[in-house]
Amino acid sequence: MESSGSLFVGTYILQLILHLPSQMAPHIRDLVAALVRRLQSCQITGLRSSLLLIFARLVHMSAPNVEQFIDLLVTVPAKDYDNSFVYVMSEWAKQQGEIQGAYQIKVTTTALALLLSTRHVELAKINVQGHLVKTIAGITTRSKAKSTPDQWTVMPLPAKILALLADVLIEIQEQVGIGNDEDSDWEEIQAEDVETDQDLVISSGATSFGRPTYEQLEAMAKVFDENQEDGDEDDLLSGADPLNEINLANYLADFFVKFSHSDRQLFDHLCQSLTLAQQNAIQMILNRLGCLVREKMQESGSTWGTPVALLWWELPM
Repeated sequence: MESSGSLFVGTYILQLILHLPSQMAPHIRDLVAALVRRLQSCQITGLRSSLLLIFARLVHMSAPNVEQFIDLLVTVPAKDYDNSFVYVMSEWAKQQGEIQGAYQIKVTTTALALLLSTRHVELAKINVQGHLVKTIAGITTRSKAKSTPDQWTVMPLPAKILALLADVLIEIQEQVGIGNDEDSDWEEIQAEDVETDQDLVISSGATSFGRPTYEQLEAMAKVFDENQEDGDEDDLLSGADPLNEINLANYLADFFVKFSHSDRQLFDHLCQSLTLAQQNAIQMILNRLGCLVREKMQESGSTWGTPVALLWWELPM
C-alpha cells in the first residue's frame, strides 16, 4: 500500500488496541513485525508518527511489565538493524520532536518515561541521534543546506530519552512564561568555570533556581492542552483513551523526582549529556519538590531522616 493511502492505518490499529485489547493481545508480535516493516518503507512524516504512536500505546498496554515488551521487540528482526527494538528506538528518538497533537505528545512522552524507568539493559546498548551540530555560520541558503546537511552528535538512548522529556518541560514552561530568569543563572555558572560543564548535575537540594509553584504547574498543563490544535482524528482517539486525562506537567514532575531518587548515580550521569536549558527545566521541577517536602516536614514535625518517598506521596500531584 502506498504511504498516502495508508495514512489512517495507524488510527484504525489504535482503535482496535483500545477497544479490543484481549483479542489483539495474541497478535502483538505479528503486529510489531508488520509495523516495523511499514515504518522502514514509508517516507511520509505523518504516517511515521502515527506508527510510532502505536508503539507508544503498546508500551502503556504492557505496563507494569514494560520489560517484557522490550524483550519481545528484541526478538523481532529488523532489516539492517540488530533487532526491532534498536530500530524503533532509533527512529523514535529522531521523530519525537516532529510528533504533533496534545494526545499524541502525551502518549509518546509518557511511554518514553516508562521505557526509561525500566532501566532495561538493552537501553544502554543503543546509541541514537543526539544534539544538532551547527556547522554553518550566517544565513543558511538552500545551496549550503544541500552541500552541508545537518550533522548530529551521537548519544546513548537513556540520555536521549531524558533530553526529550526535558524538552517537553521546556516547551510547557515557555508557554506560561516561567523559567526565563533562570537561564542567566546557568550562564553565570558556565562563565565562572567552563571546565565544570560536563560535571554539572542536577541536585534536588539546590536552591539557586526559581521554584515553580503547584499553581504554575497546573497552568503549564492547562496551556499545553489548550494550545494544541487537534483535528477530528485526534478527538476520536483521545476521547476513547483514558491516557488523554494525564496531566503531563505533573506526570513529568512525578517521573523526574522518582527517577532521580531511585537511582541517583544513573540520573546524575545522564544529566551530564543534557544541554543547560534541559538541565534547568529539570532543576526547577526538583526544586519544587524540595520546597514542598520541607513544608511537609515542618507541618508534620518530621526530620530529614524520614524517607523522602513517604513525604512525596503526600504531595499534591
